[in-house]
Amino acid sequence: MKGLLVKEFLGTKSFFRIYIFIIAICLIPMIATGDGEFSAGFATGICTFIGGMMCFTSFAYDASSRWDKFVLTLPYTRRQIVGSKYAFSLIMVGIGMGIGFALNLVFAAARVATIDMEVAAVMAMLVSFAFLFISIVIPLIYKFGVEKSRIVVIIIFLVPFMAFIAISNTMESGVEGGFAGSLQSMLPLLMWLLPLIGVAALAVSYQIAVRVYRNKEV
Repeated sequence: MKGLLVKEFLGTKSFFRIYIFIIAICLIPMIATGDGEFSAGFATGICTFIGGMMCFTSFAYDASSRWDKFVLTLPYTRRQIVGSKYAFSLIMVGIGMGIGFALNLVFAAARVATIDMEVAAVMAMLVSFAFLFISIVIPLIYKFGVEKSRIVVIIIFLVPFMAFIAISNTMESGVEGGFAGSLQSMLPLLMWLLPLIGVAALAVSYQIAVRVYRNKEV
């Protein structure tokens, strides 16, 4: 498994600079607005989801290099090969979340944003969305391939991201009562419930992906 993970990082290292550049480009207009709270939340969202998108980049690299035909000649089981994809994806989500949290600390130090219960709830929500994204994308790519899954992956990426922005705006609007008030009252529950849902989705997804890959002719 360690060798497979090393391969993932070596194979995708050329894309890291591109993603850092994308993050920087996305952050510039957010910082320029002067809305530190929104910028901090947006920074965390961008970093987390770009980390999640690295799993798609990994599959694209494998397809271009015909990795599957080679790796099956090595002493790895198909379960281990699938497991390395999930492990790599989760590590990248963790790195993205870490970068996002570091940016939140920068905004907090600059006194343009705060780190409170709402920020923790947003981060829990982002991790859950990233887990769900990985849970859907990996079995989908194993089943249909990178090219056929590309449009679906983009849609899956955009829908939760837009939902995150909408919910963040609602939480930061300061509106009492209604949806915003109900959402804020549910923050402690969401902080624990959403990640559990994401982990459960990953467990189910992994079993599905292993079964699909075992039945796939390479």
